[in-house]
Amino acid sequence: MAFTITSPGPTTIFSSSATGPGSWYRIHPRLGKLTFQVTHTGAAAGTTVQSTTYIQVSNDGVNPLQTTAGTSVDALGTVVHNGGSPQVAGFAMDAAWQYVRANLNALSTGSITVTVGAGIRG
Repeated sequence: MAFTITSPGPTTIFSSSATGPGSWYRIHPRLGKLTFQVTHTGAAAGTTVQSTTYIQVSNDGVNPLQTTAGTSVDALGTVVHNGGSPQVAGFAMDAAWQYVRANLNALSTGSITVTVGAGIRG
């Protein structure tokens, strides 16, 4: 099944309580300036949560970008949560990658949701 981000509004690309990669989402070529918000919600409010989520990109929707700057993590961005639930963090990118996905590497408890927002290229 192919998934596509076609509009600038928020799109949930990942929601899980299990580690591992999510589905690849093709990014419409007119969209750019993507923002990623990763939310870690624990079993109860204030529960200490810890997690690591990688945001991966690709031009073929099969092979994630391989980073080479002294790390073995295949990720454009890494979001780490450590503190009371809920924890929210994120970042922005302005690059023309064809595909994006979230990969949940570590999770103490609860669940992770990744939401993408996009701007329209001028």
